[in-house]
Order: sequence, then structure tokens, then C-alpha cells
Amino acid sequence: MSVLLIAVVAMLVQQTVATTAKIGLPALFPALADDLAFDAEYVLAYAWVYAACSLAVMAGCGGAIRRYGGLRTSQAGCVLMAAGLAAAALFATPLLVVPVLAVTALLISVGSTVATPASSQILAAYSPPRWAPLVFSIKQTGVPAGVAISGLVLAPIAVGFGWRGTALGLAVLCLAMAVLLQPLRGRFDSTRDPRAAVSLGAFGDTVRNVLVHSETRTLAINAFIFVGMQAIYINFTITYLYEKLDFSLDEAGRVLGLATIVAIPARIFWGWIGSTLVRPRTLLAILALLMASSTALVGAFDPHWSQAAILAVNCAISLSVLSWHGVLLSEIARLAPAGEAGRLTGGVLAFGAAGQLFYPVLFGAAFWLAGYLAAWSLIALPAALVGGALLLRRG
Repeated sequence: MSVLLIAVVAMLVQQTVATTAKIGLPALFPALADDLAFDAEYVLAYAWVYAACSLAVMAGCGGAIRRYGGLRTSQAGCVLMAAGLAAAALFATPLLVVPVLAVTALLISVGSTVATPASSQILAAYSPPRWAPLVFSIKQTGVPAGVAISGLVLAPIAVGFGWRGTALGLAVLCLAMAVLLQPLRGRFDSTRDPRAAVSLGAFGDTVRNVLVHSETRTLAINAFIFVGMQAIYINFTITYLYEKLDFSLDEAGRVLGLATIVAIPARIFWGWIGSTLVRPRTLLAILALLMASSTALVGAFDPHWSQAAILAVNCAISLSVLSWHGVLLSEIARLAPAGEAGRLTGGVLAFGAAGQLFYPVLFGAAFWLAGYLAAWSLIALPAALVGGALLLRRG
């Protein structure tokens, strides 16, 4: 088996586990909120704390990846995710819910955030430049796979066995992933630099390196918008369907899970398109316009919409909001100096983490002031603007 194939499979599986851990608690939030007697829409606050931690980790993880290696960094992330999930399951009570969920968000954020830059460091070393969009897209199918698992598997399990048992089971899965990666460490971390510095100062240097070049700056703007929209969709859709349309937890999870499955072949398809037929920047513009139009439609949902129509709109979102990653990540890898793919990926995606911070505030403010239609429409607008700008600049 080729080294590239081993790398793609290993990083695909770890990305799936990381995403499942990331989305796990938001998917369980209606059950968790019922158990602990608080409003399920506070999932937006959980997402905000997660994003705040993710911002710092994305911009500062480059040194750790260079020093310890992408594989070891991935293993450490799995252990941290397991700790966060176990903390929520074992210690969350009505009295302690706020501090416990804050610690949980911090641990899961650090653990799951390092998955993408760490895997990019590994794949950039083995992927032929021409086929990088396809290779990175295949690996990134782990994200929709993880979201689908959260909707189709975790939510029904929580109905039958409770959210605490479900969270503990997911924690065990994260620990198992860390163990399974160990045999690959010697090969994939062979070029690490044990003397590389790990410091908070790397945050500022990484951000400056992204902003100083126009191409990486454009990618950072895209990441800010796309990740922000994705954060709202994957963290809030189940709660939205549950609260606004009176779906059961199982029904809401099924809609999210089924729609997300579409993103698995879609990511591979977009990666192939970006490797063969369309320039990646043009493809990102097309995806931005698709995500803007489909996301705006979500705000129009009401009880008169059939489940089939609601699922169709969610599938359109899945084709775009959940399917751009491989194309953008391959562009980052193309622009990165040798051995710096993990650091530059973290720098660009730090702006994505900033989008995760900003978009819940934007969405929440619009919702409280004018309702769901205004909220969903408002977060769709920046994607429409950036899509148009990218098309105008395509030459």
C-alpha cells in the first residue's frame, strides 16, 4: 500500500472522529438541555466558547506540529476530546452546567481544531500538487461523515440510552483513535523538528504571514465566511428544527444526517473538478453563491414545508457549506513553503475560527431582533458578496 494511500485513510478516519466529537454535544443539546433544565438555544453560547478557543489554537499550533509532528499532535487532540466529553457526561449538573460545559468546549475545541492543520502537514508532504484538491477533498470527507454520524447515530442513541452514555461512548472512541494512530508515528513524524519553538508569540507571526500576501489574505476572508456559516449550520440546525418546526430530536437529527451524507461524494466531486476542469478560485466563487442562496432559504421554513422540501434545501447547503474544504486547503498547501503547510493552514483557518466567533453573535442578534428569516438571510449575505467578488476577479 502506498504511503499516500495510508496517509489519506489514516487522516480521513481521524478527521471523522474529530468532527464527530466536535458536533457530538451540539447534536445532543436538546436532550442535554431538557435534562439540565435550560434553553437549548444556548447551544450558540457553547459554539462561541468553542470558537474562541479554536481561534487561538489554529493560529498557534504550527510550532507544536513542527516540534511533535502532525501524527503526535493528532493523537494528543484525540485524548483532549475524550477528556472533554467525559467531563460533560460525568460532571454536568444544573448547578455546574455553565463551568462544566465551558471546560468541555475548551478541551474539545483544542482537540478537534488541531486535526485539520496536523493532517494537512502530513498530506502536503506526499500529495502531488496537481491532485492536491482531490487528495485534500477525500480527507475532508471526514467532516460531513462526522456530522452525519452525529445526526444519524448519536441523536437516536441519546433517545434510547441518554445523552450521558452517548457522550461517554464517544469519549472511548476518541481514545481508541489515539491508540490506533500510534503505529504510523515513526513514518509520518520522521521530519519533525524537536527544537522547534512552541510559543504564544507564534500566533501574531502566523496571522501576519497570512495577511501580508494577497492570495492567502483572500483565502482567509473565504475561511472567515465559510466556517462561520458552517458553524451555524452544523451547531444549530437540529435545535432550529426542534424548536421552530416541532421536529422530534430523532427527526431533526435524521434531516441533518441525511443531508450531510451528500457532502461526502460532493467533496470528492469538487476536488476532482478543482484538479481537472475549473480553477480552484473560480470553484470557490461558485460554491459561495450556492451556499448563500440555499442558506437564505432555511429562514423561510415553516410548518407548511414538507419534510422532503426541508431535506432538499439542507442537501443544497450540504453541497456547498459543507463541501468547500478540500479545495481551499489544497490552495493553502500550494502556497505554503516546504514543511510549513500545517502552520499556514492553521493561520488561514484561524480566520475561520474568528468567523465561528462572529457568526453566532450576528445570527443571535438578528434572531432576537427580527426572527429566524432575518438571521438566516443575514449570514447568507457575505457569502453572496464574496462569491461575486471572486468571479469578477477570476481573470
